[in-house]
Amino acid sequence: MPKLYGQPCPVACALDLLGDRWTLLLVRDLLGGRSRFHEFTEALTGIAPNILSDRLKQLEEYGIVTRRLYSEHPPRAEYLLTERGRDLRLVVGALGAWGAKHAGAPNTPVHKGCGHPVDVVYRCPSCAEHLTPDAVEIKRGAAQVSGAVG
Repeated sequence: MPKLYGQPCPVACALDLLGDRWTLLLVRDLLGGRSRFHEFTEALTGIAPNILSDRLKQLEEYGIVTRRLYSEHPPRAEYLLTERGRDLRLVVGALGAWGAKHAGAPNTPVHKGCGHPVDVVYRCPSCAEHLTPDAVEIKRGAAQVSGAVG
């Protein structure tokens, strides 16, 4: 069982589910179309099979993936993202964009249409206004905290 932060902060709550080593890389690969155990072991060089199995089980428990048998003899499963899992596309993309800009990653997320690097932005789903991070606040119960996400 992973150690939990036990904080009401949305970042801490997300890390309670996704903060273990390999988990977000596994989600990245699921978003990219991989679905079978052998595909993950090939793509995630260095992950031990028992760790991979554990991470897949956790993601299934958290409702991020669903497991489906594609062969009964021998039993073989594939893993597919649920809607909850597919909602991580923006998170993984944002980490990728940040990694390309600030962590020296050699690959950069780009717009398929024109090939230019992308920006990740906040947008209000109600009024469609694009927001700067300091225009976002986290509601904590009845109180509100401005200018910080976390």
